[in-house]
Amino acid sequence: MNQGIAFARTLRALDADDFRASKLGLLAAAMVLGAWTGWMFAARVPQYETTTNVRVESGRAIAYFPAEVLSGMHSDATALIHIDGVTFSARVQSISADHIDLAFTSHQPPATTSSSASAEVEVTRISPAAIALQTLGRARR
Repeated sequence: MNQGIAFARTLRALDADDFRASKLGLLAAAMVLGAWTGWMFAARVPQYETTTNVRVESGRAIAYFPAEVLSGMHSDATALIHIDGVTFSARVQSISADHIDLAFTSHQPPATTSSSASAEVEVTRISPAAIALQTLGRARR
């Protein structure tokens, strides 16, 4: 007999609760999920090709890439040149059959040549969703 009274109290408690905190929490979670989904498709993340075969001269650098990589590059692309742990910004000036010419855009380009230089050249910008799909495609092979 006592169980009927407990059940009635439970129903009255549920009727009295308006679930405001639960509804607000669900709305906040839906907004965060919507913003994250929008970012996944709208944001553009730069993709870089990297080489360690770089020759630094006064005011410019020459970076050597394989031919299949050079076909995806374009003039005026942004680049980063790392020399002895210091990073300099640069732009692609010209593209040849086996190398690209990079012009330093920073105010003080390096004055000395170095044996430990590398270059990163931006080849494209794609969305995080496209990166995830490409990764999934590679994992299935």
